[in-house]
Amino acid sequence: MERTDDIKVIGDAADGRSGVEMVLSLKPNVVLIDMSMPVLNGIDATIQLRALGFVGGIVMLSMHSERRIVHGARMAGADGYLLKEYAFEQLREAVKAAARRESYYSAQLQFLEDDAGVSGLLTAREREVLQRLAEGCTAKEIAFSLKLSPKTIDVHRANIMRKLKVGTLADLTRIALREGLVQL
Repeated sequence: MERTDDIKVIGDAADGRSGVEMVLSLKPNVVLIDMSMPVLNGIDATIQLRALGFVGGIVMLSMHSERRIVHGARMAGADGYLLKEYAFEQLREAVKAAARRESYYSAQLQFLEDDAGVSGLLTAREREVLQRLAEGCTAKEIAFSLKLSPKTIDVHRANIMRKLKVGTLADLTRIALREGLVQL
């Protein structure tokens, strides 16, 4: 645990799924979520937290500044969005704003172009499957982790490819990287 003035770190998770479980267990006032976490990305973790009744503040940390990704975080229920390169200077202010359930977004985000991106095209489950595919998981592995059948995962993959108008797993991986769902 770490403490700085009136901000205390009470937990640290290795991936999005364990992060959601930790938040539900510890019930913090504010959660910092990395956009590009393994297993469950920041947007989908935020969606799950809000769906499961978490009412605390959520601040997304990301290296991605594209408007479609920031918009996706906002639509998922994040109260703030910080670019990692500026997080050190802005973190305290963002956490305090999120604790009050006020919005806080890096000032550097104001000059971005608009783009709907993947967030507006895919369901939360499809984004989760896309992320796992881009991480190199097989349909069988994804099915096991999500408690679904491999055929259901194949249907999700086909729907994702149709919606994103791509034909290969490599194309899906490029999109997932561009959207911040995974990182190299």
